[in-house]
Amino acid sequence: MARSELRVVVVGAGIMGASIAWHLARTGARVTVLEKLSAPAGGVTHWSFGWVGTGGSLPSGDASYFALETEAVAEFARLRSQLGSLPIAARGALVWLDTEEETSTLISEQQTAGVRIEALSSTRFAEKEPRVAVPPALAAFALDDFAVEPVDLTLQLLAGAQAAGVEVVCNTTVDAIETRGGRVVGVRAGENRFAADTVVLASGASALPLAAALGISLPIREEPAVLMRFAAEPGLVHHLLCGRGLELRPGLSGGLVSAASFPDEGESGLTGLAERTTGKIAGQFAPVPDLSLLSVNAAYRPLTGDGLPLRTFLPGIAGLYTVVAHPGVILAPYLGRLAAHDIVEA
Repeated sequence: MARSELRVVVVGAGIMGASIAWHLARTGARVTVLEKLSAPAGGVTHWSFGWVGTGGSLPSGDASYFALETEAVAEFARLRSQLGSLPIAARGALVWLDTEEETSTLISEQQTAGVRIEALSSTRFAEKEPRVAVPPALAAFALDDFAVEPVDLTLQLLAGAQAAGVEVVCNTTVDAIETRGGRVVGVRAGENRFAADTVVLASGASALPLAAALGISLPIREEPAVLMRFAAEPGLVHHLLCGRGLELRPGLSGGLVSAASFPDEGESGLTGLAERTTGKIAGQFAPVPDLSLLSVNAAYRPLTGDGLPLRTFLPGIAGLYTVVAHPGVILAPYLGRLAAHDIVEA
């Protein structure tokens, strides 16, 4: 089948679905993206922190996954050359662990792995982040790490895909994948049917019932994490900051963005978590800033059983493909390119 004749339906318009659609469009495939929400990037992508880089990871923790993330981060340079300027909110990550010894180990391992990372004294730290009240004695500065706004990047990918002929349809819930003779022929969404030679499940845990209806069990579980956005004075933070129990960055349009672990109390504990985080952030800076919580939300991130990306045609049904990975923002450009290659070469 010629690539221009290949009909692909991508289920899910988050960062992963957008990347797959954009990469497929560049091959000449005819692509339709279906999204159940009223706008793209309204699910997990909307509540992703957007840290792109390896500065917070120990290579010795999982060498194969570290190598995967390193390769995926490099993909953003290619993406920028093809899409233009990306929605980057901050460049460079400052990381300090519980002890100087742990921070020193992080720096050493990263440098050995080829990462551009520097050891900063408290004086040099203060030069980069002058509002931090008590700079750490030792911090790692990951020069090439950056923060991207996940929603903005998703919309940029979809805009590029639409310019190449991709159709994006929101407010459309896929009810079933239609098959004939053991292969995909389309999807059904309410009274609408979308014909397809290939269906890509890029909707995280929402793919579970669609696959299950065809007798396929996907190794996906959900793990919650919390994202908070604050109104704050301009220039309070200039980089990604990770230390003293906080992950913090500036927002592209102002304010601050903070990521946190899900509270033990569940969603009922989100208000308390937001209050504690507000106080913790305020206590890190001098003079004490005026912060205002804008939003706090738990996102249920899709993870595979072994933590590694799932990128494959599914067994038993020809033309049924899925991509599931965490962290999606880091991996989406890389996996989207590989997925498009898999699909058009099948």
